[in-house]
Amino acid sequence: MRKILLLVLLFALGSCDKDPVLIQSGIETKVHGKVTDDHGVPISNLIVKVGEYKVTGTGSYIMSYNDYEFVKWADSTHTDTNGDYNFTFKTSGKGNFYDLVIGEEVKLHESPVIFSELNVRITESANDMTFIGKQFEFNTNDLIRLYPCQITFKLNNIETFPVQIRHDFTNASNLTDLTANGTFEKTIYIQRYNKEKITLSRMKNGIRQIALYEFPASNVEGITYQTITVLETDFKNIK
Repeated sequence: MRKILLLVLLFALGSCDKDPVLIQSGIETKVHGKVTDDHGVPISNLIVKVGEYKVTGTGSYIMSYNDYEFVKWADSTHTDTNGDYNFTFKTSGKGNFYDLVIGEEVKLHESPVIFSELNVRITESANDMTFIGKQFEFNTNDLIRLYPCQITFKLNNIETFPVQIRHDFTNASNLTDLTANGTFEKTIYIQRYNKEKITLSRMKNGIRQIALYEFPASNVEGITYQTITVLETDFKNIK
């Protein structure tokens, strides 16, 4: 019992809310780099911005954690025709942590779009001055440029509905289920270099079934079109 009470007392004495130490205002930091796709082609007109945060922490002898409070976007720019970016931001005096963000989340019905966004820490921890007041370089080929592909689905004599559509780079909310025989148009977002796969899935008599369709790389910067004829025999049971 004494050991338990002693442990609780140490925890109480050791726990503390750490008042954040903020980095002084007016410190200039240069950020620069190059953004290309996975084939080395520059991605132009892509937003690059720096987020400023105030990190507060609670610590104890047992555990600690940090809370990141967004202060503001410190500054931003766009990549040029060569995929290069270069700008300088200033600290506001209200933060102690900085994050470089390249790109934005996919926005449906826009052409072309960038797949996801990339977050890179300029400061590894609160008040880290490794790069603040100096310069930070970051180059990447991790972002994927996507282009719209309009698919015409032709369904005839399909016995069981609904049929769900799945594609790796397309938000599922943009692909409503197929619920009847007929012709339907759906838009997916594809890479230009690689072949694409579309998966249709359904439940039939309590068994999950899928139908797989594949088409070659488009190698086109812009919208493309495909037609998929869906047959009842295309669906196969999966375990």
